[in-house]
Amino acid sequence: MRKSIAIIITSILVLSGCNKQQSVSDRLLNEVEKAIAINPDSASNLLKGISSPEKLDNKTFARWCMLSGKITYEIFNSILPTYQLERAYDWYSSHGSPDEQVQILIYLGRSYFADGDYDKAMSIYTNALDIAEKNKLNNLTGYTYSYIGDLYGEKFMRTEAIKRYKAAAECFKKENNTDSYACALRDVGREYACIDSLSRALKILTIADSVARNTKNIEVTASIDNALGNIYAMQNKYDKAEEYFLKALVGRETMPDYMALIDLYIASGAINKAQELLSKILQDNPKYTYSIKYLYYQIYNEEKNYKEALTNLKEYVEITDSIIYADNQSKILNIESKYNHLKISKEVDRLKIKQQSYIIVLVICIGILLLIIIGYLLYRKKAKEKIQRQQEELNRIKTDLLYVSLELEKKKRLLDTFKEKNESYEEMQEEISLLTTNYKQLQNKILENSPLHKELIHLANQNKPRNNKPLITDKQWKLIADEITYIYPNLRKYIYSRCPDLPEQDFWYCCLYISGFDTNTEAKLLNITVDSVRKKRLRLRQKLNIILPDNNATLYEYLIENMH
Repeated sequence: MRKSIAIIITSILVLSGCNKQQSVSDRLLNEVEKAIAINPDSASNLLKGISSPEKLDNKTFARWCMLSGKITYEIFNSILPTYQLERAYDWYSSHGSPDEQVQILIYLGRSYFADGDYDKAMSIYTNALDIAEKNKLNNLTGYTYSYIGDLYGEKFMRTEAIKRYKAAAECFKKENNTDSYACALRDVGREYACIDSLSRALKILTIADSVARNTKNIEVTASIDNALGNIYAMQNKYDKAEEYFLKALVGRETMPDYMALIDLYIASGAINKAQELLSKILQDNPKYTYSIKYLYYQIYNEEKNYKEALTNLKEYVEITDSIIYADNQSKILNIESKYNHLKISKEVDRLKIKQQSYIIVLVICIGILLLIIIGYLLYRKKAKEKIQRQQEELNRIKTDLLYVSLELEKKKRLLDTFKEKNESYEEMQEEISLLTTNYKQLQNKILENSPLHKELIHLANQNKPRNNKPLITDKQWKLIADEITYIYPNLRKYIYSRCPDLPEQDFWYCCLYISGFDTNTEAKLLNITVDSVRKKRLRLRQKLNIILPDNNATLYEYLIENMH
């Protein structure tokens, strides 16, 4: 019992330790959630503080994946591997809200898209779209359509991409999501430009520009200005294109905008403007070095300075090759990282299964132990009830024996009053005979039902090899004598009337003999042979000077009959 309690306490401590560790992760994730909108870089660093997310429980791990996906919207981090997002979706599909289910499916689709598995990504996006439309989640429906549009764009299915971007724009418009609405229209315009439908592209982008005037998001307005500049450049309207490229640079000074404007100056023959603008770019920024070299190559080539043009082109090609090599190495490292994460995840799953098996075995052992304890307690209760019933039965028999004994004495005294043997005398004698028989039966019944008698039978049935001592102890000898003299109150008086100097040990044996055991049982109890038992009984009869009336009579029958 103490061991089972110790096991239960240990299990509780282990579980409480796990809960404590889990609560630390929960607190950290709460901090990440607060920091995403304010400082996404800080949120990303906090999220990296969880070194082994695979060890989290399913609920906390799913939340970790969700927050990681939200951060990618803000700072364009790499999306998580598919196997991690699959685990997160398994939890959200059963316990998450429709909003959460759609979000995690979008992240999962993006992860498959990053792996190049476009068919799987499309299947995931379609599932997300069904949930979003069913629950009228317009914003999420719009985002899903946008990602499907990106997928079709990647496959060069421009018409299908345009349909999805338009559907996304309608959803954002319903929710008054100005930024996303403007971006969706921008994407539609870009796709029209890719199929050389410049007039349609310009019309859509003009609408996007008017929508973006209601936003304070500089990134959105600058991206639309850049798109409009490209359209005008494709139409050879250089002044208009320059106007929009310059507006884009005011909003955000990024290399694509610089390159687009410098390309515009080169195409329009304004080489001096191109050189002046290029000189404003930070020349020592490794991120932009290859782009700068290519722009110098274009400028020197237009100036017919082929030597400098060739030098910059060589440097551009070398840098590009090194970037491609580094990118390939990065992809290899990314694949290795995913493999290692997957390996760790499988190891964690294996350990969890092993831990669960230990817990199951522990629970089964505790269950079995409890069943054994319950069974033992029920057995004790049943045995106690049985002993109590036997004791009650024994007490009832003793009461009956006392009653019969008193009644028998009463009848005998009444019989002595008769002066002659008439009909009443014979009836009285017959009643006395019946009472005597009943009295003897009750005595025998008490003896058979007594715990001591059953204990002696149990001792005799035990197999004790190499035993050289009697099975009956001195204490049990005294108990046998006490019990027999209680059941047969006239025995002691009768025995010592036959042999006044009979040793006490012989009287104890006489009590054992009166208990009614056969020779085999008695031999086992006394640890002697059956023949020795017969000789012992013969010596007792000789000491009591008893001569049996015939050869078929026994000493037991003689004593039972005459002690009364």
